Amino acid sequence: MSKRKSSIIAAGILASALFAASPALMASNSSGNYGDGQRGNQRDMTEMCENMREGKGRFNHAERQAEMAERREAMAERLKLTDEQRVIWNEIHEENRQKNEKRMKKMQDKMKKRCDNPKK
Repeated sequence: MSKRKSSIIAAGILASALFAASPALMASNSSGNYGDGQRGNQRDMTEMCENMREGKGRFNHAERQAEMAERREAMAERLKLTDEQRVIWNEIHEENRQKNEKRMKKMQDKMKKRCDNPKK
């Protein structure tokens, strides 16, 4: 048998083995979800509403602001920004923070409505 024929046969066997194994892999996921994705953390809405009311986790804005300020400062240090560049850097991040606050306000309003009127 020539080298080319054996390569084609080996490729065919490999492809058929992969096709045969793929349904078995998909069937092993018993929950029916093929990845948590965006909706993965929405399973326990009561816990999320409780965290929102108490300001815990992703709803703790002061803690998140402090973490982001530390990250920005560390990044500015690594970039070795001058004083003039840091002023511009801080202005850019302040604008982004304000935009994010607007988005977060909308999201919190939605969450309050959702938590006040849970689906039955």
